[in-house]
Amino acid sequence: MSDRAILLQQVLAWSNSLMAVRSLDQLAARLAQPPAADGESLTGVLLLLDPRHELRRLAAGEGKQPDSRPGLRFIDSLAGVAPGYGTLHAPWSGPYHPADHGLLIAAEAGCTHLTLLPLPRSGGLTGVYNVGSRDGPAALAALEPAWLDHIGAQALASAERQLQRARLLCAGVVDPLTGWNSRHYFLSRMREQLAASVRDSVPATCLLIDVDGLGSLNERRGVAAGDAVLFEVGSIIEAQARASDSFAHLGDDEFAVLLPATPPQFATRLAERILAAVRAAPIVTTPGKLEEVRVSVGIAGLDPAALVAGMDRKATADEWLSRAYAALHQAKRAGGDRCVAS
Repeated sequence: MSDRAILLQQVLAWSNSLMAVRSLDQLAARLAQPPAADGESLTGVLLLLDPRHELRRLAAGEGKQPDSRPGLRFIDSLAGVAPGYGTLHAPWSGPYHPADHGLLIAAEAGCTHLTLLPLPRSGGLTGVYNVGSRDGPAALAALEPAWLDHIGAQALASAERQLQRARLLCAGVVDPLTGWNSRHYFLSRMREQLAASVRDSVPATCLLIDVDGLGSLNERRGVAAGDAVLFEVGSIIEAQARASDSFAHLGDDEFAVLLPATPPQFATRLAERILAAVRAAPIVTTPGKLEEVRVSVGIAGLDPAALVAGMDRKATADEWLSRAYAALHQAKRAGGDRCVAS
């Protein structure tokens, strides 16, 4: 395999790792390690424009000072940070000069060359992803413009996603432990779906998913092992859901998925995929220990013909959720590792 092909594999693996991060800390750590060719030593820093200090406040809300993450920093203005920085419109690569570039990457990093990837976004975030190399120009600097644009776009999109997560945390609609949508968010979405189903005469379905035997696992392996299972199961469920579906962690070992414009018989297909995906993915709970995990799923549909305008949406949503719980309990009583529709 050629050096270029190996580097492109590194770029794709790095992109995938950015998509998997769950916090600004994890994001900053990945940004600090750009995709590199074999033997390269690179340093990455994403600088985001933040004139109103909104992003810094969101970052501080995650428990750290906003500039304490080495791969992620915020600045008031792009102009004056480095020569030509404020008017950078295309990737640039050249020698690193501490006097010119010390505000981008500290001289202590020992860089000799620098690659700058501008990140323009109309009406949104702007910034520059800075990549410093210790041993000549970084190999990624020689990639085609489309690949450089991909690297920059992935860095920016991942930052936007994590900052939006921080906004949601501030609004109380995200579970602070896992970063997933909270019970409060899910109940709100159910009420919104009720209104949409009345207006458009479309069905919807709610899935409730419970991890089988989690209490026993906590007793055998400890709470940390149980938390690892919850996180992995939640990730599996989220990966199976469609972009149009709403996914949430309701608390303890319960998850939920809301499927708009979907009758229960089609929702059963998603439930079966979730069951199969969990069965196929033993989870590492402690180093060297794999745990076979199973889940149970309760399914409750929403029939638009049974809804009326002006109904009590909260009461109707509570009844809908109760039917999903009843189906879930039936699946658990039948031995688990199955789905039941109410």
